[in-house]
Amino acid sequence: MWNDQAFRKMREAYGDAVIDLARHDPRVLFVSADCGAHEREFFRKEHAGRLIEMGIAEANSACVAAALASEGFKPHLLNFAYLLARMYNQIGQTICVDAYPVRIAAYYAGVWGIGGRSHNCVIDLAFMRALPNLTIFSPADYWETATIVRQAETIDGPTYIRLAGVPTPVVFDAQPRFTPVRRMADGADCTIFCHGPAVAEALRARTHAGLDAAIVSVAQIKPLPVEAIVAEAARRPAVVVVEDHSRIGGLGEAIAAAVAEHCPRPIALLGVPDVFPWSVLGEEPEVYGRYGIGARDIAAAVERVSPCTNVFS
Repeated sequence: MWNDQAFRKMREAYGDAVIDLARHDPRVLFVSADCGAHEREFFRKEHAGRLIEMGIAEANSACVAAALASEGFKPHLLNFAYLLARMYNQIGQTICVDAYPVRIAAYYAGVWGIGGRSHNCVIDLAFMRALPNLTIFSPADYWETATIVRQAETIDGPTYIRLAGVPTPVVFDAQPRFTPVRRMADGADCTIFCHGPAVAEALRARTHAGLDAAIVSVAQIKPLPVEAIVAEAARRPAVVVVEDHSRIGGLGEAIAAAVAEHCPRPIALLGVPDVFPWSVLGEEPEVYGRYGIGARDIAAAVERVSPCTNVFS
């Protein structure tokens, strides 16, 4: 389970899973817009006809992927998360309107990265959640990324997988079975919902602050698994949501709406402030602290909504 000393890249698990799918299904294609690592090399060297390299024509890559899907192929479309905004009209009009099964993935989502304010993207969920027919996932670590790539392949419609850009903490020991909502640890005082690398940060807060709080990972952002989320929230008197995304338009707002409608209780939402984030390296000890979503911030939020808990001294 969680190990705050082990770091691995989600991108590597993504590439490994796509390669494995391609080896077993000749319909799997890789659409690259001047991005990709070992998965692009695999297709270039071993299956050259199944690599569609678009250069920096990112928007066109979405149209090409939609056309390939319409002909029965299984295209995987990869890019930087911030470039999804450049591709947005094409993703919406050519992929999502007709619900073509294009597997979109994007990295450098969140503040884990070295790309600076231009490349670290904390607004992708806000605009991708607005697209009808799109299923959205946010894996917690390397191992769950591989699970979710395979899960996406089973969905009859377009999917988006949100990935960090640098090595992030390992949460699982091996590939877990897929579940949209997973209780990582139990507790009585508060339910802490989280996704992506914030899962490890929430577990760190629980351990080091001695919180009697449940940690619940939400790997499927859309369609939101409302029933499972409400069931977890209803078990405890308060809720905290923490995520490596803007406070605007992310999972926090979605869960707040579900809780308000179905089981009202005190709730605190922790997300990246309304800023373009600077680079934060994975080796830094307080990756999330500068944005108010670190372990201390989580513990303080639990104290606000559930005053009986203990926090860092």
